[in-house]
Amino acid sequence: MTHPLLDVIVGDRRLRVVATERTDGDVHPLRTGPDTLAARQHAITGADRSWVMTDQVHGVDVSTVDGSAPWSPTTGVADVIVTGALDATIAIWAADCAPIVVAADDGTLVAAHGGWRGLAMGVVDVAVDAAVGNGGSVAAAVLGPVIHPCCYEFDPDDLATIPDAIPGRTSSGGPALDVPATVAASLARRGVDLDASGPCTGCDDRWFSHRVRSEPGRHAVIAWWEHAR
Repeated sequence: MTHPLLDVIVGDRRLRVVATERTDGDVHPLRTGPDTLAARQHAITGADRSWVMTDQVHGVDVSTVDGSAPWSPTTGVADVIVTGALDATIAIWAADCAPIVVAADDGTLVAAHGGWRGLAMGVVDVAVDAAVGNGGSVAAAVLGPVIHPCCYEFDPDDLATIPDAIPGRTSSGGPALDVPATVAASLARRGVDLDASGPCTGCDDRWFSHRVRSEPGRHAVIAWWEHAR
């Protein structure tokens, strides 16, 4: 069952952002067979909405896409996907990292993958820059299911490398990185409010967790435009 994150009208478009759950199956594009992956995507978002996903490598490279290319499990290597097309559905796969969606009022839609290394490299700024690059303004920002500080013990030396890092404490009292607060702080620095934020992937087993449960499976946050009715 998909988990709704945001459903809003932006100008003449409707923005839909949802997260898959464990019950939707593993949607890792490099570990799930293409036929199974396509079938799972269609079961989640409909037969007319195959997802654009990339080979994510904890970087900040940007891939600009539309909905016209033939479907494949991944389209290039990038951690930020940008589209303005009504017929494109973009998705970030994750299992603790931050899946971020930023939408602009001119119809630009961005999805970004924020592991801690990506956050250190400024992936939130890259996502915002991509969203407003055509002259629009950010209209909505969403963070999907992501590990929370309760489950994310983190080296203080690594914490110092992340712009806008918000420290926290694990449930056992150890030093932690508060990923949701860090993403929110990075967005706020750019004048952007976080409209929705997902649950903790470590605490809530509706989602896969690499760090807490060493799981190979991946869920996804999916975003797309529809005509506003």
